[in-house]
Amino acid sequence: MKVRCGSCRTEFDVPGAGRFACPVCGSVNVVRTAAGQQPPPQQQAPQQNLGGYPAAPGAVPGAAPPPPPPAQEQTLPKVECPECEFTFHVGKIAKATCPNCSAEVSTGVEEEDEG
Repeated sequence: MKVRCGSCRTEFDVPGAGRFACPVCGSVNVVRTAAGQQPPPQQQAPQQNLGGYPAAPGAVPGAAPPPPPPAQEQTLPKVECPECEFTFHVGKIAKATCPNCSAEVSTGVEEEDEG
């Protein structure tokens, strides 16, 4: 049976229903059988549905989703450029250069005396 790739429009031969990679671009193309016919049994895999969508491999029906990652503390100070009002994060430095307009910005962090 001849099919046409959905991505690059190349025609190629397939033996029947199933999933086939295009020999030119590598896109996976799904070939279905005629209406009312089932694909051969070796190509059907039992698949669970969760919430109306196919379940991921290894999904456990009824299991709670994993918890969200813990919130990370924002340790870097955030400053706003007085020239262009661009907001950016800085380290523990007294003055920074605005990445938007190159103006010198005071960060509010006091300089430590060296020595």
